[in-house]
Formats: sequence, C-alpha cells, structure tokens
Amino acid sequence: MNRRAQIVMALVLAALWGAGVFAAHANGHLRFLDRLEADLTDLRTLARGVQRPPDLVTIVAIDDTVVKRGGTYPLPRADLARVVDTIVQFKPKVIAIDLPLAERSAAIGDATLAHTLATGPLVLAAAAIFPSADETAASGGAEPLAAVPQAERFLLPLPAFAEHADIGIVDIATRPSASPLSVPMLFRTGDKVELSLPLRVASRALDAPLTIMPDHLMLGDHAVQTDADLSLPFTYYGPRRTIRTVSAQSIFDGTLDRKAIENRIVVIGGAVAGHGDFVPSPFDSLMPGVEVVSTTITHLIAHDSMLRVRIADALAAILLPMLLVGLLAWRRSALGYVAVVAVMIGWAGLNLFAFTHGVWLDAATTLAAAAPPVAVFIGVQLWAGIRRTQSRADTGQLQATAAQD
Repeated sequence: MNRRAQIVMALVLAALWGAGVFAAHANGHLRFLDRLEADLTDLRTLARGVQRPPDLVTIVAIDDTVVKRGGTYPLPRADLARVVDTIVQFKPKVIAIDLPLAERSAAIGDATLAHTLATGPLVLAAAAIFPSADETAASGGAEPLAAVPQAERFLLPLPAFAEHADIGIVDIATRPSASPLSVPMLFRTGDKVELSLPLRVASRALDAPLTIMPDHLMLGDHAVQTDADLSLPFTYYGPRRTIRTVSAQSIFDGTLDRKAIENRIVVIGGAVAGHGDFVPSPFDSLMPGVEVVSTTITHLIAHDSMLRVRIADALAAILLPMLLVGLLAWRRSALGYVAVVAVMIGWAGLNLFAFTHGVWLDAATTLAAAAPPVAVFIGVQLWAGIRRTQSRADTGQLQATAAQD
C-alpha cells in the first residue's frame, strides 16, 4: 500500500473513531466523559470568573444563625409560617419553599403553616424518588418525554399544604465531587409528569403558559433551549451568596429590608452547615442546594442559560482528529508536532471563548475523539521509522558482508 493510501485510510479511521465516540456518548454510554466534562467545565467557569447575576431572586436562608436562635433543625412549622407570613406582606412575585414538608409535625404548627400558605403565591418543593442512586430514563422510546428522568414515585408535601400551592420537583443532576452539568426541567413516573421547582416558579412568576416541545420548552413566546432530556444546562454566576441572600433571622429580628422582597421571586431554603442539601461548585466546596435552585430560576427568567450546540460537538469530534492526523502525516517531523500543539491550543482557546460567551462546547468528548487516533498514528509512525531504520541497518550489514566476501 502506497503512502497516499495509508494517509487516506488513517483519516477515515480517525473520522470513524470520532463519530463513534460522539454517538456512544450521546446514547448514554461512556459516562466517565460526563465526570471529565464536569471537571473541565469547573476550570472554564473559574477562568471565566464571577458574573453579576440579574437581580431577580432573593434567597431567604434558614442558616446557622436561625438554628442557634431556635435550637432545632428543621425549623419548626410555626416559625416557618412566621417567615412565610412576613414575606407575603412584602408582596413578592412568588415564594418558593425549598424545604421538605412531607412529614407531619406538631398539629398546631402544621395548621398554622397551612393557613399561612393560603395567603400568598406559593410553590412547594417535592422530591423524585429513584430506584437507584442514579436517575433513570426509559430508553428507546419515540415519544418526546422518553428521555425525561423516570422516578419510582414522587414524595409530595402533605395534602394540607399542597392544596394551597403549586408543586415542583427538586432534583439536581450531579455526581460525587463534581458540579452539576444540568438541572432536569421535567420528571415522570409511569403515569404522571411533573415540572421541576425552578420551571414551575419561572412559569408562575412570568405568568406565562408552558409548552413542551420534543427538543426544547416554550415559556410564553420565549424558547428555553435544553439538552435532549429536556434538562437545562447549568453554570454558576459565582460563589455562594452571589444570588442575593438574606438570613431568615432578619425576619425574627424585624430587620428584613422590604426592597429585598417586594416584586421579587423569593426562595426559602436551608443553608445549615452539616444539614440539608449541598453540592460542590467551582467556587465553593459546598454550595447550598437552594442557591442552585435560585440560579436555575434566574437562568429561566433572564434567558441567560448556557447553549449546548450538539451539531458543533459532533463536527468537532469528527474533524479535529482528522485534522491532527492529517498534520502529522503532512509533516513527519518536529514541524508536524508543533502544528498539532498549535491546533490544540487554538481549539482550547476557542472552546473557552465560546464558554465565556454563553456557548457550551463539549470538551471531554472532543478530547476522547482526538487523543487516541493521534496517539495511535504517532505510535505507528515511530514503529514504522524503527522498522525502516532496522531494515536499512540490516541491508547495510549485508552489503558490507558481501563486499568483504
């Protein structure tokens, strides 16, 4: 086989490898790439730096100060009712309670909270219970909701609370020691579909109808671009408390600023060290889950969530390994290696530039598509070079022996 045919074969094999890696990952395989992508996303987020979020949401945190005052966590229902009642009086757009309300408590406290919930625009958190630690989705289905996370059941607030408020599911797509890559917008069981808490709150705050499309959502006239499983790509604005945060203790002290509540979305949630829901973030080792919820709500309303361009990811996974192998085949010297390094630096710079401008290009899949073909091609070149050198040495030795004879 001549050299040109060998190069063409190498380019075709590189393209097939890249296409195979992309297809396998898109179909739910190669899950280790999600972890790598989460780590690379953390690095890009840190490189991008802190961004000032749109001032739409206020977090009222049940924090260490509140627990020290009352001595217990979770917060007694009567105290939670007082928090909600004070917030309602300051006329927010909507109040979301990101706290578990599925268990009965003291009868008086439950009755007080139920009465208070009837006085304001409320959305309560429910939980999706999955059969294993990982979210599962039915595979191979053709209907638009086939890829939506399928739960075993929903853990709903007590009926006395739920009858006075809307319900939204809280669940964050994350993995151990990795920041969330996305937040599911919809959940389903065998016979029921529920909206996530952020989506329910955003729809209520905007007073906009929700339309579910096969590959995106519509909030009124605005299209919400999602991943294939109708989850929202997620990125942090900054460290904890980047979203406006006030302690619920200010309510008990009578010092809560009305301007922090009026005409805003208010999310009440736990931020007690050693208790509640925390996830890792690029900026903090532990970020309260209520801040993830609040960030997602802000993304939905401000229309500033990250945009995933899957066709660009597919093209990069196919074309980048072809380009790198072509450069190595074109210049079988140090110049070829320099060109490969320059292309990789350029690709990394383009990827970071796109990320800082709201376009999220998959880095992990592209690396997995490009690195093995380049390594194999370099290995084959080195092996072929050694074989040629050895062949020349053997030929020279035979010629020398023949000359001596």
